[in-house]
Amino acid sequence: MGVAFGLHSVTDQFRWIARNTRRLIVTLVGFSILGAGLSMLVLPGPGIIVVLLGFAVLAREFTWAERALDKTAASAASATSKVTSTKIGKLTLAASALSMIIGGGVVMFILSDQQIIGASVTIAGVIALSTVLPAVQRWLNRKVGERERR
Repeated sequence: MGVAFGLHSVTDQFRWIARNTRRLIVTLVGFSILGAGLSMLVLPGPGIIVVLLGFAVLAREFTWAERALDKTAASAASATSKVTSTKIGKLTLAASALSMIIGGGVVMFILSDQQIIGASVTIAGVIALSTVLPAVQRWLNRKVGERERR
C-alpha cells in the first residue's frame, strides 16, 4: 500500500508517537520530582538536591530547565561555599549534619510510622556532611567561579 495524499507513513507516525511519549514521560517525571523538592524546602528532606534533580530531568527536554539548573546549582554552591569558607562554619555544618543523621536514624527505627521522614532527614544529613569533603569543596568553588564570571 502506498502513502495517501497528505498522510504520513506508519514509520513516521510511530516515530512521532515515540518522541512525544518520551517527552511527556520526562515532563511528568521531572515536574513530579521538582514538586517533591519544592515541598521538601519547607518539609523535612533534602529539598535543594531534589529540586536540582527535577531540573536535571526536565533539562533533557527543555532549555529553560537547563538554565534553571545552572542557576540553582550555582546559587546552592555559593551558599554552601559561604558556610564552609571558615573552620567554624565547617564544624557547625558537620555537627548539624551528624545530628540530622543520628536523629533521622532514631526516628526511622523507633517511630515505624515516620520512617520516610526519618530517612529523608538522614539523607539530608549525609548530603550536608558531604559538602565538607575536599573534592566537593573544589567542585563548589568551581561552580561559584563560573557564576561570578557570568
